[in-house]
Parts: sequence; structure tokens; C-alpha cells
Amino acid sequence: MAAKNNRIRAAVLALALACCPVLVSVPLLLASAGQVHAAVVNRVEVVGNARMDADTVASYLTIEPGKSFDNSDIDESLKQLFATGLFRDVSIYRRGSVLVVEVDENATVNEVFFEGNKRLKDPALKAEVQTASRSIFNEETVIADLETISNAYARVGRSDADISYEIVDLANNRVNVVFRINEGDKTKISSIQFIGNHAFSDMRLRDIMRTKETHFFSPLASDDIYDPARIQADEELLRQYYFNHGYADFQIISTIADLDSVKNQYNITITVEEGGRYEFGDISIDSTIPGIDSESLYGELKTRPGDTYSARAIEQSIEQLTQAVSATGFAFVEVVPRGDRNFDTGTIDVVYLVDEGPRVYIERIEIFGNSRTRDHVIRREFDLSEGDAFNQINVQSTRRRLDALGFFERVEINTRPGSSPDRVVVIVRVQDKPTGEFSIGGGYSSSDGAIATVSFSERNFLGRGQFFAITGGIGANDQEYRVAFTEPFFLGQRISAGIDLSQSFSEATSSRNYASDATSVSLEFGVPVTDNFTTSFYYRYLSSDLRVDGTRIEPASTFDADAIQGNTGGELSAALAPWQGTWVASSVGYTLSYSNYDDPRVPREGWRFAMGQNISGVGGDANYVRTDATLTGYMPLSQDADLVAMGRLRGGNIFSLGGRYRPLDNFFQGGRAIRGFDSYGFGPRDPVTGDALGGMTYFNATAEIQFPIPFMPESAGIRGAVFADAGTLFGIDTTSRGLIAAANPGVSMAQVNDESLRASAGISILWDSPFGTLRFDFAEPFSRQPWDRTRRFSFGANTNF
Repeated sequence: MAAKNNRIRAAVLALALACCPVLVSVPLLLASAGQVHAAVVNRVEVVGNARMDADTVASYLTIEPGKSFDNSDIDESLKQLFATGLFRDVSIYRRGSVLVVEVDENATVNEVFFEGNKRLKDPALKAEVQTASRSIFNEETVIADLETISNAYARVGRSDADISYEIVDLANNRVNVVFRINEGDKTKISSIQFIGNHAFSDMRLRDIMRTKETHFFSPLASDDIYDPARIQADEELLRQYYFNHGYADFQIISTIADLDSVKNQYNITITVEEGGRYEFGDISIDSTIPGIDSESLYGELKTRPGDTYSARAIEQSIEQLTQAVSATGFAFVEVVPRGDRNFDTGTIDVVYLVDEGPRVYIERIEIFGNSRTRDHVIRREFDLSEGDAFNQINVQSTRRRLDALGFFERVEINTRPGSSPDRVVVIVRVQDKPTGEFSIGGGYSSSDGAIATVSFSERNFLGRGQFFAITGGIGANDQEYRVAFTEPFFLGQRISAGIDLSQSFSEATSSRNYASDATSVSLEFGVPVTDNFTTSFYYRYLSSDLRVDGTRIEPASTFDADAIQGNTGGELSAALAPWQGTWVASSVGYTLSYSNYDDPRVPREGWRFAMGQNISGVGGDANYVRTDATLTGYMPLSQDADLVAMGRLRGGNIFSLGGRYRPLDNFFQGGRAIRGFDSYGFGPRDPVTGDALGGMTYFNATAEIQFPIPFMPESAGIRGAVFADAGTLFGIDTTSRGLIAAANPGVSMAQVNDESLRASAGISILWDSPFGTLRFDFAEPFSRQPWDRTRRFSFGANTNF
């Protein structure tokens, strides 16, 4: 038994001795592991760096010599180094008491090349991509640039453009990046269709949109490009149109752009829900501001019971109320409209709640996107500045003024919180658009031959918001040149100041047996009263020289032989003979203008009234008052048929102040007043010499109906019109009439005393072309006199750039 126990003890002892090394090694391993995970190094060594300084590389580490670190610190250091985008590979390891950071630097981009690009040039593409010459090469950035280039091509109608890249290795760790582009064919817009519209036809709604269906002139207009941002802008235009025409419940359900990859064209379908058409019901004002009498504010409203509901009218009313209350000292006034629909009567009652809003101030105004227009041109349209009380209505007014400048394709004004709760930052985002205009006009007269006019104008000259224009007119017998410049913010105020210089040379024609030269200088100051109503005041100096051309001028074939009797051709009318030589007219004047057109470029609704008076007698030879007035209106006749009616009334009178007055200061009328007549084409005329004498009074009227041309896609921008013009020009001063009668005893004075009505009718073709608006008029006078001059065809054009 004892022996057995001894054997057991010996076995246990042997097992203990066998396990002893293992038991000893475990603490040693644990101690070693603790040293790895909580190590300390004496210094950091960077290897593999060529461009970057070792200290700069080490600055990205979270490990410092003399301080313990573990694997998590190594991981974090690796993340920091890779995040710089400067390295292709990084490894970190210990070598004794030294922490080694081994880096493999990314290459430097030597040049960026584009191959195969025609539609978008190199400068435009370089502005889009992030990869640039002398930047650090990053393949992820290059891949992102592929998507950027693809999007840029989609914005110009090349949705199927194929983009690839190649990296070309160079010496000294440099590379060239080559983007290879297959632009493909232009992606067209085959159709734009609407679902759910009943009040307005597809044709009318497509006309509102800036995106157009592909048509014959699309390559020039570039208006058939599918761009999601442009479609969003078009959606907003559609909403505004419906909201301003009574459809307060209008909404766009969906806009689907279906790309047919085989035909490479989009089919756009816009689904809308129009809702009912409303009128304004009861209109009231509820003010909680002490001392503000609500009754006194009703005159500021643009909304009236019974009028068609219009969001624009509500906005204008809010603006007027805000300005009126602010003028009494409440800078933080807030006007909120509350609408109450009555579905049974189809009306919306509107209550304008006037209260004091939160006291918030403008911390800063930031402007983005103005690549051409200078910042100060935008800032001066604000009635607010940094530090002023923030008022949303004034900001909206600024947006409308910026829109009205015509300098921008898009204007957005938003806000974001400032550095404290009572501060906001106003963010203005704009997109510049072409503001230059090149125009040509011309015609042909059987008596005077071809006539051509060419003009250049720029509404945003050098991005300063100034107006500059230069015009030249050349004909067989006439030349005219004009230069004009206007500064819209004179001395930092919303007052325009301009100068206008012109010179003309006119030779004798069959319409006038005299030649004249004239030089004119005008200084003008304009003051806006409201956004729609403006006034201007000016001073004008005119020096003209009248001379007789000794060449015989044969009368036109349309002259009545009995009426011209003893015509001697090159002689000057007895009414004009006393005024040979130099004549100076020094005058002051003013103009008043009001317009509420829906679209100043192509109006379809609204009216415009302009009136002016010129008072001569501020020195010089002339002494009279000249008055002109024009009233023009547009009205849609049929929304479905897209018929638009235009009417215009014009009139003028010259009143002598008892001093010297010459017939050459009369009104002279022709094809611009009544189409179908030549320049100086109708009105009083010398019965012997055939000279046009003009008249001291005129009236004319125009009626026109514009319509889409059948079988012509409206996206082509070509419309037709039928028109009728009528008017009269009469009134010769007593002195001139007596001179003619005395010089030609027994001659009929029918032409001198002419007060006959002239009228014409015709057709027009209007083309809103890529070159601007072109108009071709064909007119036939049906009420005229034998001595009148006619011109049956005329055209005009202008183009923006």
C-alpha cells in the first residue's frame, strides 16, 4: 500500500515538474503582450517621402515619442494619413525604440487633357472637374470627375455622352490625366405633354415653359435640353401662372422624363391638378399694433372683392401694407394673409393680419453665382443692409427688382441662422444671362431704295448694370448715328443719369426737296416712383442745318398730276425756304411711364401707358410745347387657341408759344405709325414741290390679333398676326400755309390742308428666333391719298447675346 502511494506521489511530482515551464512562460507571455499594446518609442522616423517634409507627415500621427500607445493609436494614425489623399500606401511599425512610418506618396498631376470634346471646350470642362494641374493625383477624384463631366454634357443635351479616362505615368512621380469623350448625338425632347389640364391648353402651358420641344431651329436656340434644374424652374412658372389666374389649389402631381435610349430623346409628361377657379370674397385687415388704424390701410390693397384670385395681387398688397406700416416707425412689422375658401361660392376671403414680428437683424448678405455682374449691382437693389432689421417682404421686393433688371436667368434669396438667435444671413444666388442686343431692321421704298438700321446695345455694360447703345442707320439718302449711355444709380441713389448723342445726314428725295444735317445732345435723369411707374426729366440741345439740293427730284408715280401742277422738282417749298441755314432748339422735358405687362419681352396680358412733353424755348430759336402719348394693351382672347389681342392708341400735339416755329419741327409719320406707308409717307405736303410738311397734330390706332400658325410647332417660336392700322396727321401753322399760298397763287391747297384718314391692313409673321425677335409685315393701304408714298413690306430684328 505504501509502495502504491509512493508511486502516486512520484507521478504527481513528475507531472508538476513537466508543467512548471508552461506555468512560468504564461506570465512571461502576458508581460510581453502588455508591452506591445502599451508601447513607448523614443522617436519617429519617416521613410519614403519625397515631396512632403517628415515633420509634416509626423504631425498627422496620434502617437508621440515618450508616450505609451497601442494598436488603436496606430489605426487612428493610419486613418489620418490616408485621409489627406496624399499617399497611395502607408505602413507603421516598430523597430526597437523607433516608430517607423513608411509612406508611398501619390503622384502629382502634371496636366489634364480632354480628347474628343467639341460641344464643351477645355476651359469649361476644367472649371467643372476637381482634378487639376499641379494637384495631387487621386483616382477616386478622377472617377468622381467622370460623373461631373457626364452631368455637364447632360445639361447641354448630350445625355448619352460616354466618358473614360487614362493615367499616363511620367518621370519623377508625375502623371497626366486624359479624359476621353465621345459626345454622341444630341438628346432631343420629342414631346412635352400635360395630363389633367382643362383650363389651359397644352400649347399655352408649353409656351410658358422655357424648356421646349425639339424643332427645326433648336440647334441655334438650345432650348430643347433636358435639365432637371430647368424643369424645376418651369414647374414654378406653371404654378405662378395658375395661381395668378384664379387657381389657388393648383398643384403638380408629377413630372416624368422618359428617356428613349434607342432614339436618344426624352418624352416629358407633367401631371397636374388644377382645382377650381376662385374669385376674391371679403377682404379685411386685422391689426394688433397699437396706434395703427386698419381702415386707413385699405387704400394700399391690390385685392378687390369680385376680382379673379391672384397670388401676385396678394404679394403686392402685403408689400404695400408692410411699407405703409414700416413708415410709421414699426420696422419689424409682419403681414400674414389668411385665406378662407368658400367652395360653394367659389370665393376666397382674405384677412391680412398685421402684427409685430420677431426682432431679427441682418448679420451679413452673401452673393453667389454672379460670374459677370458685380456684387455692388446686386447689393444696391436691397433696401436693407447689414445691421438693419430683417423684413421678409423687403427681401421679396428685392428679388422682384433683381428679376426686373433682366440681368439674370435665375434669382434666389434665402436665409440661414446667423451667429446668434436674433441674427440671420441673407444668401443671394443668381445666374447671369446674356444682356446684349444686336438688332437689324430694314425695308425697301420705291422712291428711296433700300433702308437698313443696325444697333448694338448692352444693358449690363461691363457687369456694372449700366446701359450702353450705339446705332447706325444707312439708306440711299439718309444716315443716322447715335450713342447713348445711362448710369442707373447716379451718386449712389436710385436715380438714373444718361447722355445721348446723335447726328444725322439727309439728302433730298422725292418726298422732300431739301437736305438737312442735325446734331443732338440730351441729358436725362430718371426717377422710379414704383416698380411699375417711372418718371424722367431731360434737357436737349438740337442744332440743324437746312439746305437746298439743286438736283431735280422727279415726283413719284403715285402723285396726282393735277395736284402737282407747276412742280419744278428741285425747288424748296415756300414754307421751308425761310428756314434755310442753322436752327437751334434748346428744350427741357419729361416722360411718365406705367407698365404692368406679364412679360416685358413677349407680353400677352397687361397694358402700358407713356406720356411726354418737350418744352422748347430755354434759349435757342424754337419756342413751342410738344406732347406725345401712347397707350398699349394686350389681352388673351382664347387660352385654348392661344389667341392674343393687341391694341394701341397714339396721339400728339404741338402748341406754339408765340415765338418762332418752323415746319421741320412738326410730327412726320410713315410706316412706323401706319404700316404700308413710307417714311414721311402721308400727311400735309407742298402741292408744288412735293415736300412733306408734317403736321402739328396726329392720332393713330392699331388693332392686332396674334395666333399660332397651323401645323407649325409652337416650340419653333413662329406666330402669325393680322392687323389694321389707321390714323391721321394734320395741322400746318398759319405762317407756312400763307407762304405756300402766296408763292403759288391759284394752286389747290388740298394737300396742305390734308386731314384725311389713312388706313391699312395686313399680315405679319413674328418669330421669337435664336437671333432675337424678328417681325415681317406685309401691309396694303386701303385709305390713302394720291400724293402719299407707300412701302408694303418691312421687317425688323433684334438679337440678344
